[in-house]
Amino acid sequence: MARRRRSSSSIAFAAAATLGAGLAVTTVLFVAVTALEYGKMELSFQQRANVRAAAIQRGFVDAVEVLSITNQLFRTVEPVSREQFREFTRPLLERYPFVSAFNFHRVLTHPQKLAYEAEMRKQHEGFVVRQMIGSEMRPAPESELYSVVDYLEPLQGNERAFGLEVLSNGAVRKAVDEMLDSGRPAATALLRLAQDASAESGMVLLMPVFRHGAPSATPEQRRAAWIGDTGAVIRTTSLVYTILQGAGLLDDQQLVLSVYAGDPAQPANLVFSHGLQRGDTQPDHLFWRWLSPEYHGNEIKSFNVLGRPWHVRVEAKPRPFLADHLGSLCTLVGGLLFSILAAAYVQSLVQRSRRVQLLVDARTADLQRSNERLIEDVAARKRAERKLQESEQRFRRLLALSSDWYWEQDANFCFTNVTGGFFEKGHIRKESYIGRTRWEAHPDMLQTKWGREHKALLESRMPFTNVEYSMRGDDGVERWFITSGEPVYDAQGEFRGYRGTGSEITERKLAEQRIQHIAHHDVLTGLPNRMLLQDRLSQAVAYANRSSHPIWVMLIDLDRFKFVNDSLGHKAGDQLLVTVASRLQTSLRASDTVARLSGDEFVAILSEYPDESLSPDIVQRVMSNLAQPVLLEGKEFFVTCSIGVAVYEGDAAAAQHLIEHADIAMYSAKKMGRNCFQFYQPAMNEEAQERLRIEGALRKALEREEFVLHYQPQLDLQSGEVVGMEALLRWQHPELGTVPPQRFIGLAEETGLILPIGAWVLHSACAQAKAWQDAGLPPLRVAVNLSARQFSQPGLVDEIRGALAQTGLPASCLEIELTESLFMNDVQQAVTLLHELKALGVTLSIDDFGTGYSSLSYLRNFPIDVLKIDRSFVSDIAHDAEDAAIVASIIALAHNLKLRVIAEGVESREQLDYLRRNGCHEMQGYYFSRPVAPRDFEQMLREGKNLGLAPLRTGTTG
Repeated sequence: MARRRRSSSSIAFAAAATLGAGLAVTTVLFVAVTALEYGKMELSFQQRANVRAAAIQRGFVDAVEVLSITNQLFRTVEPVSREQFREFTRPLLERYPFVSAFNFHRVLTHPQKLAYEAEMRKQHEGFVVRQMIGSEMRPAPESELYSVVDYLEPLQGNERAFGLEVLSNGAVRKAVDEMLDSGRPAATALLRLAQDASAESGMVLLMPVFRHGAPSATPEQRRAAWIGDTGAVIRTTSLVYTILQGAGLLDDQQLVLSVYAGDPAQPANLVFSHGLQRGDTQPDHLFWRWLSPEYHGNEIKSFNVLGRPWHVRVEAKPRPFLADHLGSLCTLVGGLLFSILAAAYVQSLVQRSRRVQLLVDARTADLQRSNERLIEDVAARKRAERKLQESEQRFRRLLALSSDWYWEQDANFCFTNVTGGFFEKGHIRKESYIGRTRWEAHPDMLQTKWGREHKALLESRMPFTNVEYSMRGDDGVERWFITSGEPVYDAQGEFRGYRGTGSEITERKLAEQRIQHIAHHDVLTGLPNRMLLQDRLSQAVAYANRSSHPIWVMLIDLDRFKFVNDSLGHKAGDQLLVTVASRLQTSLRASDTVARLSGDEFVAILSEYPDESLSPDIVQRVMSNLAQPVLLEGKEFFVTCSIGVAVYEGDAAAAQHLIEHADIAMYSAKKMGRNCFQFYQPAMNEEAQERLRIEGALRKALEREEFVLHYQPQLDLQSGEVVGMEALLRWQHPELGTVPPQRFIGLAEETGLILPIGAWVLHSACAQAKAWQDAGLPPLRVAVNLSARQFSQPGLVDEIRGALAQTGLPASCLEIELTESLFMNDVQQAVTLLHELKALGVTLSIDDFGTGYSSLSYLRNFPIDVLKIDRSFVSDIAHDAEDAAIVASIIALAHNLKLRVIAEGVESREQLDYLRRNGCHEMQGYYFSRPVAPRDFEQMLREGKNLGLAPLRTGTTG
């Protein structure tokens, strides 16, 4: 009975331990998930706070920039009239509504002040310089120096501030001293504005104006040269509201926003607030955050505006706990339910074990009583009891081992019995197993690690479970099995062999292998994906470090892959990617790794071995194989690639950036015209940074009206007169200066920005040509270049038709310039589009003829009007017989096809004479004029400037 009580106690403890463990795990999971949820909320809150603080800071930067623009007027114009000041500031006031007024403070001595008042009374009766004391305006007392609001725009609504002496104001005086000491703009502290009857506070941004030509290097020189300052009057609350409202940052109802001017961030310095304020009702402690029904977020961002501190405080409004913590609550509830069910299951097992134990105890007592009554049959009953126990133990073990078959081995580990479907499922003959050990039936087993370990375990008489192994059957098919077993001992404790169970798990293992393959390989191409690529790269770097042999990382990007997707659909694009993946694998060694990075980008890892070195010929072989034609939906496509190569030679720091460096080198290859490869150089990283800077500025250039068009004249080589012009894009950046087209046109093409820029160029060129016609100048043909991205966009014909209709320019005065490469990808589509353009009445020309895929077939089939000879042929025609022959051939070809021919890049008289002698129709180049601004081009036309050519003598040839 004591033993039963101990068993009962231990069973209850097992159930309680199971419940306790479940509750502990549930608590840990709940805490972890809650922490992740709070982390996510914290990150989202900080991002929104940073966006608002950055927007307010940018608004102040814009205000300072506007002040600098106003101050520039006084630096460049002397003197500045009131009318000039009014016209200059009017658009600035419209563009920046948060600026209440622009003014000019004139510095006067006492005699100058008296003369100034007398002069102003001629226009404003009773005018007197005043000071603001409290909210009252009083005449300014006598002083050595005055700073008077002389120019004020807009005057309406700001009349109280006109003629106000501001130097007597302590905040203004302090800002003036800072401005003159540093020579830079300064801002006043918050003050009450004279023209503002409301309680809203404001500030004044000041920038000094010095006497023209006077030195201003030191504070003393600046005070001596100081004649006044320009100011921008800012209503701080209106400024902050305008910035946030314009950026759409006041729509978030979950945030409380407060803006403070000056230190510290206290209610006395509050200038703007939005949203319902809340108090801190609970301590911001991790324990309270778990129990609190709301999230407490508080972020303060600080910055300086002309030396004045500003603080932006963003707080999160209360949110119900369930709104953001559904995952943690589900984890908690699920964990509790699982813990209770697990404890109940353990308790049921305990009760069952208790009943079995009670049954065994009762049976043992009965046997003991029988043994006392039947002394003569003790031996027989003991034998029966032992067999019963063995049978019962065997039955229990078989119940615990769920399997497909049962097996037994003798003391020499030879199989004596195998039941079930082992031989049928494994396709193995029975005689090859019975009477033999497992390793005798399969000699290869001892060549594997698991086989040697399994044999050692059997010899140690140890039980084993879930041993997985593969075996090839008599049909040649490899299958997977799992087996478990335990040693068998007789009544004397002698080892008699093993017994156990087994099952076939081939389908499960194949499924696991498929899952493993899918997790580490690209679904479309079957190549390693990004995860497996990183593992292979780590192995390659480790090999390079051990062997001191370099490795190459190649990043392959397909040229114009987007064209295939857009023209034939994603199915054809997928087929192309599969073909490219196959060609890459056949181009490289079996030991090299080829992976798909993303989209149309592939990565190859090449290791150098002692008997096989790496060379650029490998890269060239890859490019040549990929350049072979691909048949997609019955059409042949030629797809080239651009490759960047990064070399690793043991530099640990460079190993982390190999793919990034290869990507930079690939973009360098793209920049060089595609279909080539480049090895990474450190200077390329600087180019990549420059590219990012140019791209960021380019996205804002159009809306900031930084683009301009220059025009290069095209002249008739018979009359010498200007008959046309080519519109050329220029970018006037306020910081970078004039950015040449080669720095941004390719980038605009890649990012798609070329579409809105090209539309602006087309419309502006047509509008300018029409304006010159309306001004009485002779009608000229204007040529506009069309990029590959524009040529492939839907609606191109409608866009050109709309530009002609909006500007009123006749279609015959517009010439569309196309490069030869635009026609090569889909010739039939190009023919259809060119005929639609020709139907509009515009002129079509091929630019840079001879440098691309020049073909007589498309000159015959395409409705082309003009050939433009590339400058690379024209530059050496006076000295190079081959270039001269090429130019003469192009001119003769154009004459035979009834096409007009224009030579580009004409820079010398010798080139001009050669072109005339060989019948070239027109020219353009620096010999006559560079591309010039519209004003200079118009002056050229009005002056009638021409080549001044003498008539050609008949019969002359080149």
